[in-house]
Amino acid sequence: MSPHLTLYTFKLSLWAAAGRLAVYELDVPDVKQVEIDLSKAENFSPEYLAINPQHTIPALKIEENGETQVKTDTKSVVEYLDNLAGNRLSIPGEKEEIDSFLKEMHQDADIGNALFFTSGNPQELEQKKNMIVPFLQGRIKGWETYLEQAPQYKDLYNKNIEESKKIIHVYESGKADEMFATNKHLWEVGQKFLDKAESLLKANGSFLFGKYSVAEIHFTPYLYRALLVRKPEQVFANRPNLETYYKHIQARPSFEKTFQ
Repeated sequence: MSPHLTLYTFKLSLWAAAGRLAVYELDVPDVKQVEIDLSKAENFSPEYLAINPQHTIPALKIEENGETQVKTDTKSVVEYLDNLAGNRLSIPGEKEEIDSFLKEMHQDADIGNALFFTSGNPQELEQKKNMIVPFLQGRIKGWETYLEQAPQYKDLYNKNIEESKKIIHVYESGKADEMFATNKHLWEVGQKFLDKAESLLKANGSFLFGKYSVAEIHFTPYLYRALLVRKPEQVFANRPNLETYYKHIQARPSFEKTFQ
């Protein structure tokens, strides 16, 4: 009997897209997808924390033979789905290199969310204000509600409330020099990682490691987010292989299902 799978996701989440992309690329059947609304801080609800104490998405609940386990990070979620589908996304001879690439993407080069919530200049600050401030206010309202329901998590909730209020203050006050500097640094880090992808594509052809692999499952959302926070001419500047690669990725049915 196949395991019963529940994928916790959110349409606008950077890394939750990797879980959905894996499901669609591998044609994993009967995966129940549950939306966790980050704009309401639902990933911090007492109910969700009982499922995933790390309050991250994607998360994958696996129910099989009367037992339940939960994969709570993107890499583990994708690995499990790939194993279930016969390791179709694996390239054994490139495992070490792919693991290193994924580690950098999810650690030092993981700048997509930070770039989304920060701005690099006064014009961007003004453009984002009416999107970022309400989003963060909704999260604060969620944390305040959960604080009443689950005071045992008060330190976690209060920490996030205070951090969000600081960002809101920057957007509302316009005093954003520190944010501008942070945003500039983040984009410099992101560009270096995009350069690494360009070099891999130049060396390996159509895909990062020679064929469509687990690397694409993670890098596609990364690149999609880069194009959300920067113009295409910035993302693809001096990266012709990356631009061609993205066109090929966009043409796959799994891309449309994931990002529609």
